[in-house]
Amino acid sequence: MADIIRDIVSNGTYPPVLLLFGEEEFQVDEAANALYTAAAATDATGMNSDVIDGEGTSMDTVFSIARSYPMMSERRTIWVRRFDKISASRDRKGNDPLSQYLASPSPTTFLLLTASIPSADGIGATSKSNAQTASRKMSALKFPFNVLLKNAQWQEFPRMKEPQVLSWVRDRTQRLGLTMSPEVSDFLLLRCGTALRDLSMEIDKLRTYAGDRTDIGIDDVNAVVGAGKSYNVFELQRAVGRRDAPAAFTILTRMMEAERQEILIIAMLTRYFVTLFRLCDVQGTTDRNEIARLAGMQPYAVADNLAVLDRYGPARIEAALYALAQADLTIKSSSTDPLVILQTMLTRILS
Repeated sequence: MADIIRDIVSNGTYPPVLLLFGEEEFQVDEAANALYTAAAATDATGMNSDVIDGEGTSMDTVFSIARSYPMMSERRTIWVRRFDKISASRDRKGNDPLSQYLASPSPTTFLLLTASIPSADGIGATSKSNAQTASRKMSALKFPFNVLLKNAQWQEFPRMKEPQVLSWVRDRTQRLGLTMSPEVSDFLLLRCGTALRDLSMEIDKLRTYAGDRTDIGIDDVNAVVGAGKSYNVFELQRAVGRRDAPAAFTILTRMMEAERQEILIIAMLTRYFVTLFRLCDVQGTTDRNEIARLAGMQPYAVADNLAVLDRYGPARIEAALYALAQADLTIKSSSTDPLVILQTMLTRILS
């Protein structure tokens, strides 16, 4: 996360308007989520925090909300996502609601904007090396970004080069309490590529896969992200979540053909269904971060897991946990082929 974002969150001093953009969309989303969550934390009523999609929304609507006083809170927080899709226009005299608001922004509102602006790529570096060139580039941008970049605070998240991605992976794993050698980090990039969103998901998978272990090795990366990328326990979990029986049985068979993984499969699917079972108790909660905390999952996984919960329902989830427990007991106490036991288990879960 950029230093400016950390400073804003730690100091609690939010600018009237802040625009986040750049080629690293995952970093834009993460920074915006961190800012919005921190800024909205003081809103005990939930009446002063809004997330608005720019598409289908007008500037007049946004600034009307921004000018309204917060109720029983010190601040109103507004996050406009996809601000590049907002309905933006000037009147015949060249006046526009954006310039009018920027001239006198509400002191009690934090207006956070995120957008995709390909024509502004690299402007952050240019502004540091050549202010005149950066100013010309800003002026050449289409409205409303020519106005925003000259009159509001902004932060660009440019595309990372591979050494920067490796550094990002190291910081990410350390924050999660994991240890990964440079060789393992290189191998992870080789398997996964340099897209931060994909890397973040794979690192989260590695943390889940490692359990109580903190040291991540090449074998772990191979198991989670390896060459058989379509045939691993996480793809099996997704197929089970979709109740896609053909895919689930194919993945299970391929995994067992590669090596004996019955204990891993049962352990990971059990953890998955336990998480879904926890979701049953928090369905009335609307805050995604709170749901994630209570259910023990990452916020990005909440929507998918709620969809799985709808497909199964509490009774089927309990039945799945029973089928998993029976399979675990049978594998440990009989000489039956583990693949047959797991296939029977899947049949009971998916029926």
